[in-house]
Order: sequence, then structure tokens, then C-alpha cells
Amino acid sequence: MVDYTDLENVHRHVVATIVSPSFSVPVPRVQNVHLVPKPVLEAMRAGWLTGTHAERPITVTKLFDVYVTEEGLVFTHDKKLIAQTIAQHSSEECQRAFERLHAVTDVVEVTEPGLLLRKRGDHNYGHWMVELLPRLWLAEQFMTPQRLVVPDAGNAMTHVIRDSIVLSSTQPHQFLALDNQAVCFFKDLSIVEGLTDHGVYMSPLVFAQTDAMRACVPEVAPQRLYVVRSGSPRAVVQEPEIRALLQHYGFRVVNPAELTFLEQVQLFKSAECVVGVMGAGMTNTLFCPRGAKVITLAPATMPDTFFAFIAGLRGLYYHEIRGQMMEADTTQWDGPFSIMPAQLAALLEA
Repeated sequence: MVDYTDLENVHRHVVATIVSPSFSVPVPRVQNVHLVPKPVLEAMRAGWLTGTHAERPITVTKLFDVYVTEEGLVFTHDKKLIAQTIAQHSSEECQRAFERLHAVTDVVEVTEPGLLLRKRGDHNYGHWMVELLPRLWLAEQFMTPQRLVVPDAGNAMTHVIRDSIVLSSTQPHQFLALDNQAVCFFKDLSIVEGLTDHGVYMSPLVFAQTDAMRACVPEVAPQRLYVVRSGSPRAVVQEPEIRALLQHYGFRVVNPAELTFLEQVQLFKSAECVVGVMGAGMTNTLFCPRGAKVITLAPATMPDTFFAFIAGLRGLYYHEIRGQMMEADTTQWDGPFSIMPAQLAALLEA
């Protein structure tokens, strides 16, 4: 079984501790809350209803003689899992990482100082942009990491990772891309804690370089964007009707997966209204100008506060329309769901 340990008990050096300021975010405007199952509502309560979030410490910590495997799980030299590196990992994933660490015979050793930019779900565009890339910005205030430990995420996401770093960092970097099965031993590895707690908390500092990134790309004419998720099972069953409605209101249909990172920044930089099914592509609303309207379509069963946090911290006018899953009595959210197009039409009129 996994043996856990607290960061306080680990050989480490605290490089810096800074205070993330207090902030307030409005309660999101959500239609059809009555469709949301009680356990899902309970899971979203802290993210939706806290209102004012108190100051929190954020730390940059240098660890010595540690292993990394899975999606950013860090083990000590005697193979104890550091509890603070568990970020949405299930107990099964922790156990799997523990067993892999004990079974592996070809451990790669890294001697150059590194910075860990990995967590569970790190192949996802949203997790990278909001929960991982900002760790680099924070760490760079206190150190010059020689090697960035990033996910081995496939061609498109690899370009996003590299391009977003180049656009937002002035320092040259070397990359170490790890897949989830790799086991690496680091003599010197830095981690950043406290920027986010997925679903519960998001520091304003995660947007420290967002406006600077926006300023790097040229202006385009104001846009109304309908963000689509081609091939995804999470889709509105009234898609043809929704698309016709939005085209009537002058919306442009965009699939962020078909755009480069710079094209995404430029497109959303000038968006005055964005509509889309809850998913990674809607993360680009963080590039929208203050006051832009964002309408997110989501399954009632999806326990997600991520996009409401982005909107609240970036000054966007945010709405959610929750819809009924087509499969009865399911707890899943990655499937087709139904909304009332008239509700969307009313929001567009408003």
C-alpha cells in the first residue's frame, strides 16, 4: 500500500512564500438549477457560493532527491508519496504510481534543476493554461529553472505548451516531456503550491501574464463566437437548432482544436460574446475583454466551477444553461444533453 508523507517532513528548501490577495467573485447566473443532482450541487457549493475568498499563501519549494511519475505525483527518495502533490488523483492512481515506482528498473536521473509543471489532467488545455503555466510565471520571480517538466501531450498540445511559454516568458527554457508511465529521479526539483484547488479555488495570480499575452497579438474586429467540440460525446442534442439560432445573431462557428495557440488568443481577444458547451475550448474566454458575455451550456450532472471562476476573476458577464442528460438516472456528464433553445435566445436578446 502507498506510504504517504507530508511536505513538512521532506528534505526541502522553501524558496519563496507570497500572499495571494483576497478577492470576490459573484454567484454565477445558472438556469435550470433544479435539474442538478444534490451531490453535484454540494460539490460545487464552495466554488459557486463562497463569494469572498480570503488571502492565501503560495509557496515555491525546492525538493531534493525525489521521483516523479503518473501525472505529477512526487515521491521521496525512500518512495513515500508527498501528499501535497496529489491533485485530483484517485487512490487507485496513487497506488498504481506506487507500484510502478517499486517495479521499474530503468529510472531516468535528471541532475539539472527542474520545475514541475504537471498535475492530473495536464493534457487538457484548460488545466495547462490556468493551473500549470501560471506556476512558471510565479517561479520565475525567484529562480531560473533550467528544465521544465511538462506532459508528453501529443503534437497539438505540445505546440500549445511551447507557444504559450514563449509568449509569456522572457527566459529560454529546456523541456522534459514525460508520459504518465515514465519514472524520473530528480536531484533538484521545484514545485509551486497554492495557486489553485480545482473546483474550489483559483487565485487571481493565475492571470498575472494574461493581459501581456493578449497585448502580443494584433487586434481584430469584435467577434461573436460559437465554440464547437467536434466529435465530442458531450454535445447538445439540439445542435442544428442552436447553430441556426446563433448564426441568426451573427455568431461565427469556431473549433479551437483547429486553431494555433496564437490564433486562439487573437480570436478571443476581441470577442464580445462567446457561447459554447462546457469544455477545454471555453478556457479561451480568459482572453476576452472585460465585460464580454459568456454563455456556457452544460450537462446538469457536470460538477464544474472552472469557467465561472475564470469569468468572475476576468470581469466577464457569465451565464450557464444546464441541461438534462439524455441517459436517464446517470451520474456521467460526458454524453449528449438537452437544453431549451428559447432560454438561449432570451439571453442573447438580453
